[in-house]
Amino acid sequence: MRETRIFAAPVEVRGTTDGSATIAGYGAVFDTPYEVRGFTESIARGAFDKSIAERYDDLAVLADHDPARVLGTTASGTARLSVDAHGLYYEADLDLLDPDGMSTFRKISTGKVRQSSFAFEVPDGKDDWVETEGMPHRTIREVKLWEASPVLWGANSSTQVDLKRAARSLSVVLETDAGETEQAITEGRLAAFFDARATTEQPEDEPREHSESTEQSEPVHYPFT
Repeated sequence: MRETRIFAAPVEVRGTTDGSATIAGYGAVFDTPYEVRGFTESIARGAFDKSIAERYDDLAVLADHDPARVLGTTASGTARLSVDAHGLYYEADLDLLDPDGMSTFRKISTGKVRQSSFAFEVPDGKDDWVETEGMPHRTIREVKLWEASPVLWGANSSTQVDLKRAARSLSVVLETDAGETEQAITEGRLAAFFDARATTEQPEDEPREHSESTEQSEPVHYPFT
């Protein structure tokens, strides 16, 4: 399942010509925790390196993650995706004769669309979990990148989480049932799930006290002086 995340990283118009306009923004920001369904998450530096190196010609910039509204592709040279110290940076050269290009240009230039997002998949074994006070934290170390998109901030349809994948990896760390973990995430009760898990854990067996021996020992004879 493809996942998406919205970041509070502005997208803007960089320049225009008679028939095109270039938009630019950050589809993701590194090392910035955000909350997802009862846990926090962050994207590690280096998470995009493999996809950009191996799949660059398959990447695109879409309008609101809609494959029917392509704004640019890396294969055609109308989109560019790269990584810097801040995060995943993208540019797209909008065709202003295309209704989708003009609509996106108008929405961004007038401030109606202000944020960015990216679509991805997390390969097995490429995320780490740690238990923290309050809620667990997930660090995504590698993604299979698909595209970046300018999006309307706060649109619920623009944030999708692969709950089965997240629950499967978290349950390995917690040594819990994957189905129960997924249900806890889906129902928004992950914190309560942790509390219940903590109270049902059996304490380690305390060392047994050595009982006094019932066998009589041999008497000890002390020499007289």
